[in-house]
Amino acid sequence: MKTKWKMMLAMALLVGACGTAEAHRWHRCCRPHRVVAVVARPAATVRVVNCFTQKERLAMAVAYLDAHEYLTVKRYARIANLTKATAEAELDAFARNGELPVTAVVKGKRKVYVKSN
Repeated sequence: MKTKWKMMLAMALLVGACGTAEAHRWHRCCRPHRVVAVVARPAATVRVVNCFTQKERLAMAVAYLDAHEYLTVKRYARIANLTKATAEAELDAFARNGELPVTAVVKGKRKVYVKSN
């Protein structure tokens, strides 16, 4: 008899605890409705506008090389507000042009740019 009372008390506590836990869940009738829209293309187009011309960026690179030993792609990207890929392509173009005072040099494992004499 004592065991039956303990079992019934445990069941009552378990049912009460489950009922309390279930009250905190969202139900189908209370769930907010979601509106899903399928978009074929992005709503906003991101356009990157660089406020410096290529001549101005070359002047900044030469001015930096006047004060420092070498220029890295990462540093030039920060100075000129470009991506690393664009900065490297532009520095390579400067280095290929024989009339400009920028030369590409391998220093250790990375390529850097120095001022040519």
